[in-house]
Amino acid sequence: MKVPFYISVGASALCLILSIVVFAVGLSNQTLQTEVQKQQQAIQAQQAEIDNAGRLSQTFEQGVLKDMANASLKNEKMKALLSKYGYNVQVAPGNTPAPK
Repeated sequence: MKVPFYISVGASALCLILSIVVFAVGLSNQTLQTEVQKQQQAIQAQQAEIDNAGRLSQTFEQGVLKDMANASLKNEKMKALLSKYGYNVQVAPGNTPAPK
């Protein structure tokens, strides 16, 4: 009669221990998830800065190239520099020069 009692007490003790272990692992996972979320937010912020810088550089690039094309009309060295990197300046009648 005592054997079933000891088996049930042992099983309940095992369940209690496993419940505590599961609870501890859950807390650990929650902490790790919070850390991962913070890192993801930091990466997203960095990506947003990179995207903004890319848009800004494209905006300035066109203006700088146009100014360099205008300067190349009077300066052969500037024209050679633009040609070296694949920009050929052509002047259309009635238009300002634009790199192509």
